[in-house]
Amino acid sequence: MRRPLLCLLAWFLPAAARCQELRGFWVDAFHAGFKSSTEVSQLVADARAANCNALFVQIRKRGDAYYSNGLEPRATDISTASFDPLADLIAKANAGPEPLKVHAWIVSFNIWNSQSSLPSQSSHPYRTHPDWLTQRNDGVQWDGANYAFDPGHPAVQQYTFDVAMDILRRYNVDGLHLDYIRYTDANATIGSNPWGYNPVTVARFLRLNNRSTTPAPNDSTWLQFRRDQVSALVRKLCLHAWQLRPSITLSAATIAYGSAPTSNSPAAWRERDAYARVFQDWRSWLEEGILDLAIPMVYRDQTIAARASEWLGWTAWARDNQFNRHAAAGLGNYLNRFEGTLTQLPAARTTNPSGRSLSGTVLYSYGTWGRTQNPDSTYSNNYLPRATFLASLTDAATAQSFGGTAPFPSPVTVPSMPWKSDVSRGHLMGFLRIADGSLPIDGASITLTGTAQRTLKSDATGFFGAIDLPPGAYTLSVSIPGFPPVSRSLTISGASVSSANLWLDLDPFAITAISRNAATRRTSLTWHSLPDTSYSVQSSDDLLSWSPASPTISSQGPSTSWTSPPDDQSRRFYRVATIP
Repeated sequence: MRRPLLCLLAWFLPAAARCQELRGFWVDAFHAGFKSSTEVSQLVADARAANCNALFVQIRKRGDAYYSNGLEPRATDISTASFDPLADLIAKANAGPEPLKVHAWIVSFNIWNSQSSLPSQSSHPYRTHPDWLTQRNDGVQWDGANYAFDPGHPAVQQYTFDVAMDILRRYNVDGLHLDYIRYTDANATIGSNPWGYNPVTVARFLRLNNRSTTPAPNDSTWLQFRRDQVSALVRKLCLHAWQLRPSITLSAATIAYGSAPTSNSPAAWRERDAYARVFQDWRSWLEEGILDLAIPMVYRDQTIAARASEWLGWTAWARDNQFNRHAAAGLGNYLNRFEGTLTQLPAARTTNPSGRSLSGTVLYSYGTWGRTQNPDSTYSNNYLPRATFLASLTDAATAQSFGGTAPFPSPVTVPSMPWKSDVSRGHLMGFLRIADGSLPIDGASITLTGTAQRTLKSDATGFFGAIDLPPGAYTLSVSIPGFPPVSRSLTISGASVSSANLWLDLDPFAITAISRNAATRRTSLTWHSLPDTSYSVQSSDDLLSWSPASPTISSQGPSTSWTSPPDDQSRRFYRVATIP
């Protein structure tokens, strides 16, 4: 059974009863489309003429903003200083009887794409925060196409989150769409990636894992650490967006390199590039429920048999691994012949034996309509005129001239997200911080007990969260050396996100051991310590006057130790102080 038949029948039903299918365009900022009021009007008219219902619009290209008063500088190619592309698009997309869904597409970590020039805006993040750039294990920062911020740097995690949430709070967009939500694939292979070696990130990893040596690109713990950094940002955005406005769709353009996994097992998935090469574990995001919609970029030329086979494999695999969320096929009409696009669009609608299908299709891109293999060169450079492209999607006669069937003969609505209103499930988010809020606690295990049990992990910003919890009474608890144990009670309600923060006592450390070796005449101290904190040991002979006994000592993890030089004063007193 194919969905086009259902859609044709649905045309004769009232609007509320029409079938649901996502039909979208990626609208990139490297081409025309939304940089002036005229372009926005044309974009909206074209989407409606194509019977599409969603636009994924690139409003953050490389650390710039195609909207007003954001945290980043305005893009330099917006038509006028007063024009707000995003506001204009939302207004026009929502006008009329067939509103279009507007998804704010942001490039997550890639921040600049020129090795020979700087951004013209002095406030551009590439210029203001070069210390946030990721680097290869040999110190190189340019990956051949982009400079990127390091996903494991705490400031990058916070900054990227702030940029995204600023958009969601100020603009009534229907979705947030994440692109390049991964590590670069340059010089990377399955199971080995040389990127992510920003010094701050490496120091975090060493501290959290009680190590002293920089990890190799294929170190299994280091691989998982980097994978966790990407997932942590997705989780944090998911829960905050959900709490802000449950109707927001969090989606991502996901990696579908090579052939699809050989089975639906987690083991088969872990052999693929997304998981093992660029650390984008989007299967787990769907399974956990922190992503509403995955759009695997299955860009394949249908005229090449091997590529066509890969396309079928990935669309079938994505269809079968949506869990309780949605996946749509991302089609590359920019490289495909349009005859191939007309073949792929209906094929993406096939169902599996249990009746499950993909939620729809998204075409890349609006700026590059599609080529034709028509041998008579009727069309300039073999690219279809815009009007022909649109007509081929909706008009039977035009589509037939390309050997296909019009895939979008009538308007339809986007699929609903039933999990957003499911009262049998609730959600939790919070922060783990020092009591005055000044310092997040990174990498701590937090226990959630009650109607269900979970072990949560705080991220680089101290954030933790859980999706799809049965409603009821719960207790959060955490025990970290050097702090009094903390717990708090909370209630999870269905179809909502509950907030519950944990605050640790301000007095963060205590001396836990002191010993004197008579043979070496040395005194050893051990104390509880905090990440990214420096200490000094002071000594006194009378408890009245204190003198420095050590140089500055950086935290060695949850526990830090120091041994004195040889001395003859076995009755000396010691204390430890933090260095501001």
